[in-house]
Amino acid sequence: MPGKSFKNYSQCIDYLFNLERGGIKYDLSNITTLLNHLRNPENSFRTIHVAGTNGKGSVCAMLNSLLIVKKIRTGLYTSPHISDFRERILVNGSFISKKFIVEFTRRLKPLIEKIKPSFFEVTTAMAFDYFRYKKIQYAVIEAGLGGRLDSTNVVKPVLTIISSIAIDHVEFLGNTLDKIASEKAGIIKKNVPVIIGNVPSALHKLFRSAATKKHSEIVFANKSDKINITGRHEKGMSFKHNNHRFTLPLIGDYQTHNLLTFFSAIKILGKEENMNFKVSEIRRALNNIKSDSRFSGRFELLRIDPKVIIDVSHNLQAIKNIKANLQYFRYRKLIIIFGMMHDKNFSACLNELSKIGNEIILTRPDYKRSASPSALLESVVKRRELFHAIDELSSAVKYAFETSRKNDLILVTGSFYLAGDFIKLIGKLK
Repeated sequence: MPGKSFKNYSQCIDYLFNLERGGIKYDLSNITTLLNHLRNPENSFRTIHVAGTNGKGSVCAMLNSLLIVKKIRTGLYTSPHISDFRERILVNGSFISKKFIVEFTRRLKPLIEKIKPSFFEVTTAMAFDYFRYKKIQYAVIEAGLGGRLDSTNVVKPVLTIISSIAIDHVEFLGNTLDKIASEKAGIIKKNVPVIIGNVPSALHKLFRSAATKKHSEIVFANKSDKINITGRHEKGMSFKHNNHRFTLPLIGDYQTHNLLTFFSAIKILGKEENMNFKVSEIRRALNNIKSDSRFSGRFELLRIDPKVIIDVSHNLQAIKNIKANLQYFRYRKLIIIFGMMHDKNFSACLNELSKIGNEIILTRPDYKRSASPSALLESVVKRRELFHAIDELSSAVKYAFETSRKNDLILVTGSFYLAGDFIKLIGKLK
């Protein structure tokens, strides 16, 4: 409702969400204008900047929790959210205040109406302004889309991280791994060390070249270290690193890549920022990741009978991890509730799910970019008998619960928005 006034938090959030545009203006002009107007709050704290196709949320959460354990006043900016807009902006694990959101948006409304920024550009500026207001010392900032022209790429970080590279957002980043990697490499800054996480070895030369041009130290996390998983269970994993034992309340062997990136970051921060991280502090940070970083939705067990898991995997690489993640659980039948955005490669994702699911319900979240269940069904090539479309998510969820039996597993996956809508629905069903 641009142009209209808002009286409370709920109306303010509606106003912000209505700033989303069908065609994203992928450059830094609007965010620069917003931050200049705010007197550049991004310069008032030290920043760790994290980009990547998958895994960047996990790496951000781990680092945020560790800095909090060190009693460092820390801001965390991530996207998208699952249930509450305020999940995106945290200070020491606490949500941004509703009052600040309303006052910030009112204060910037004349400029917003003038330059027409996107939802993400405004919320990025809001995060930086809130971090300055709360006098944080460090901010862990997750890039939204790409890297080079992402709104977060105005920061002057002490460390940059690229967690992984895979095909995603091809309309903005390119349709090859080389093009996507080049966009992600755009966050590398002059004389600022960069850590490269789970990327194909064929891309190492590209990242080395980008780092050399910026005179930046580069570390390939998967080459410099090892992690051995010692146990898997329905609430996470246990593992060994450098002969020390740790637990992580997250599911999935792929998290070892994010952990290696995290441990590489610890080394760099220790050297560059003169920080000393004790093993006991690292243990506590990993155990606290869900509370300190409000981190959820990554193959997360919500219910026991039947077992219900939500998972925010939203591209092919992440969907491919699901088969390995299922080894953490015992179940009889797997029922999948799936919804994905229309601009994703959902046909390939559904092909992967057909290899593991006993029944796959195609539906959609309440979001304008979501693919219709009929379009999803039309894209199915193999094992079509496993699939059927149910337009309303509430009806899809009701069907899944009615057809499930004891020891079955219901998996909800394909989108952050689907996970969020599902959580709201089952809250009403309790």
